[in-house]
Amino acid sequence: MKYLDPVALARLRNLELRVRRSMSWAPSPGRHASVSRGLSHDFAQHRAYAPGDELRAIDWKIYARKDRFFVKEFNEERMVTAHLLTDASGSMGFGSKWDLACRLAMAMAYLVAAKGDAAGLMTFDTEPRAGVPARAGMGQLAAIDAALERSAPGGETRLGPVLEKAASQLKRRSVVVLVSDLLGDAPAVVAALKALKARRHEVMVLQVLDPRERTLDFNGPVLFESLEDRSTLSVDADAVRQAYCSEFERCQRLYEAAFHGANIAYGVFSTAVPWDMALGRFLSER
Repeated sequence: MKYLDPVALARLRNLELRVRRSMSWAPSPGRHASVSRGLSHDFAQHRAYAPGDELRAIDWKIYARKDRFFVKEFNEERMVTAHLLTDASGSMGFGSKWDLACRLAMAMAYLVAAKGDAAGLMTFDTEPRAGVPARAGMGQLAAIDAALERSAPGGETRLGPVLEKAASQLKRRSVVVLVSDLLGDAPAVVAALKALKARRHEVMVLQVLDPRERTLDFNGPVLFESLEDRSTLSVDADAVRQAYCSEFERCQRLYEAAFHGANIAYGVFSTAVPWDMALGRFLSER
């Protein structure tokens, strides 16, 4: 696999994706414990035997000591379904952002699959592109990796409407992981993600940026060409840098405050920082 090679797997060995407990996940062999009682390997408590209980649930060691029947209860395990929404618009082709986004998407898919849960993929620009339906099993990783390898960044961005369309297709409570540079209409992006959260999906946002997008690290007259619609803009980078950086940081503060207020996990990933270190920090801070 291109984005999940042996080196990447070694980096993921000590990482874990934890999902909050809930009774609304689909029952399955997944390893996330709910608060209800059922069959799993996670012992909860003993209780007195009642007619109708399965004989295999009886704890015979307790019976030998107390001459009374008790059954063992376990926390029921429920499958989590994670949808990886990966931005493939033109702006993701700047520097090594696309490569970083693919590695992060594959890392999250692996962490989901390693728990016995289901992972699916959708790439998008102005509209959803080809995707991989959510399924459980480690074999799903090869399908997601192949879909990412076939994709390439291009086209304009309409992140808000795409997220709204994706939300309408999620019939069951899920984990939604958005991997994007979030460049575009910030209020529309925030509104769409808050709507996902309001529908009780667990939402995580992994923002991928090149350091030059924050600092406008160019000198003198520069001709910029859009990676989305090929339009051009000629500016003096030194003259506009202060205003540009101020506006960029204002937008970042807007995202940070909005996501924090909505209890949406949010992390910024720079192409200048090893992805595994940044991902480990993001997961531990959750």
